[in-house]
Amino acid sequence: MKLTATNLRYFSFISIAVAIAYSINRIQGAISPLFLSMILGLLIANTIGWRAEGKEAATFAAKRCLRIGVILLGFQISIDKFQEVGPRGLLAVVVIVSVVFLGIRAAAKRLGLNDSLATLLSGGFAICGATAIAAISSTRKSEERDVSYAVAIVALCGTLSVFVIPPLATLFSLSDATAGAWIGAAVHDVGQVIATASLMSPEALDSAVIVKLTRVVLLVPLMLFLSIGSTEKRSLKSATPTFVLGFVACAILVNLLSLPSDVITFGKET
Repeated sequence: MKLTATNLRYFSFISIAVAIAYSINRIQGAISPLFLSMILGLLIANTIGWRAEGKEAATFAAKRCLRIGVILLGFQISIDKFQEVGPRGLLAVVVIVSVVFLGIRAAAKRLGLNDSLATLLSGGFAICGATAIAAISSTRKSEERDVSYAVAIVALCGTLSVFVIPPLATLFSLSDATAGAWIGAAVHDVGQVIATASLMSPEALDSAVIVKLTRVVLLVPLMLFLSIGSTEKRSLKSATPTFVLGFVACAILVNLLSLPSDVITFGKET
């Protein structure tokens, strides 16, 4: 994005909308700030209007900023938490992610959706919502419309699951650990997982976070698989998005180096 007065003005509007969304999220953590930001964007576009001159700023926010978010997601990876899953737990999460990815993709194709949108939806539901969609879109020639549709659908379903899963867990008399694992496996946004599981018990929270972070770790192998699958003559190095390598680097740094707590907190909450 060029640093022009017009771009900076429109980007400031986007920043204000995001700040409002995060302020509401601070009050009610179960509601995704991404979902709120999308609602605000829809309201602005369909009431005040968004001029064509603001497209460059919107594209920068939708692509560059979201990819920076993918990199910072690496700060949420904890090897200690990951080790608590164990081989059987890891296998279970891999199976769940694989079934969800293939199932959503098959359903999307059955409904007549194009290959790009089907893949974006599959990755979003299987891994970590909009973050996974942003990562996957970089490996494929995805239209902005497909990315927007995928993010909207996944964000909406993720927000609804926050309010649906806890009552169902109580109805089925699930243990706190089992309910937490369900939340971690079904809710897309990490913040939503924490907010939802916290309403139940500390045991549910621990279980949910462990399962969720295991899903996040699987973003890397999924990205490598899709990158290789979408290219014939490119090398693995050129097929792998740079920001995915940044995600891996952040995960390694936060687990191997004694980084200041303020830096880790910033990375987790940004």
